[in-house]
Amino acid sequence: MSKKIIVVDWISYDEANSKEESIGGMGGFFNFQPHLKGQGKEETTGMRWKDYLESFKKEVHPYAEAIRESVLELELWQGGDYHQNAADGVPLFSDGTVGCFSYRAWGDIMAAIWSEKLNRDFCYMNFYMDATLKDYPVVREGPSL
Repeated sequence: MSKKIIVVDWISYDEANSKEESIGGMGGFFNFQPHLKGQGKEETTGMRWKDYLESFKKEVHPYAEAIRESVLELELWQGGDYHQNAADGVPLFSDGTVGCFSYRAWGDIMAAIWSEKLNRDFCYMNFYMDATLKDYPVVREGPSL
């Protein structure tokens, strides 16, 4: 039985470059467009966390869940530029691997997390860069503060 994957620290992108990547890559798919569900009935909500998870193989899900749990615990509300440039922007997991994302892929995971948590429709572009975040409700800065 394997141990639960958790985020044990947030490190710099430069430091993360020497570690194995378990989740990340390119993105830009998470959106708020209504889609059909159930018996042909149109839903008025956009994508949510389950839609995000469906885009990954099951072995990646524990890493996505670990990021989600840490982001919510820290109330992290940062864009892709923060993820790639801050001293504490990259999740380091309990197995020593990291999650390194493009700006758009970071936007995907953050939009998925906050769309679910706030029951509010977000698109990956809402979290693409910090400059796109100014009008949103969470005001706490990154994990080091």
